[in-house]
Amino acid sequence: MNSLPHLQEIFDRLRRGGHLSPEDEPAFSALSAEVDAYTRYFEPLGLKLVRHPREFFYFEPEGSEGLAETLPRIAIFSYILVDHAANSGLPVEEYLLSQPFLISKLPHFSLDRYVSLLRQVEIEDAQGLRLVLKSMERIGWVKFLGEDEFKLLRPFHRLLDQCLALSEELATATAAAPSREGSPESPTLE
Repeated sequence: MNSLPHLQEIFDRLRRGGHLSPEDEPAFSALSAEVDAYTRYFEPLGLKLVRHPREFFYFEPEGSEGLAETLPRIAIFSYILVDHAANSGLPVEEYLLSQPFLISKLPHFSLDRYVSLLRQVEIEDAQGLRLVLKSMERIGWVKFLGEDEFKLLRPFHRLLDQCLALSEELATATAAAPSREGSPESPTLE
């Protein structure tokens, strides 16, 4: 019998595609204190334990099974939050990860283009948003604080960091692309 504390709880959570962050005590502290021992325990099972630099844990995914259906909804939900923050002049990371949100006050149905994006992933109303948030809760990206209130947790950085990196790549590619302005094909006003 292995003596690693909370081993079954940690295994069950991570094996289902979940994450462990400081919100998940006492399992998070047990894992943090003996991360090398847990890593050695999981390796023969073919599981690679990842300690993210932002201080949370997950198993390196073998594929996108289990999230394949939900991931587009999570991506659109998150994109709208990021877009709303950027358009409001708010610091995106601080806005997303330092405050609780009310589902009834989310910006997701405030603009036609947001509504159009949500319809593409079959989200029609606040109940649809709630289902997306419940999916995010199961993998440790969201914590509900009440019926209508939630906050994004540290592991949400896995998605946010990729969104920000893609945004930077797009900005770099756009800046490097030759400008059509002033080219012979471009019409000029005189």
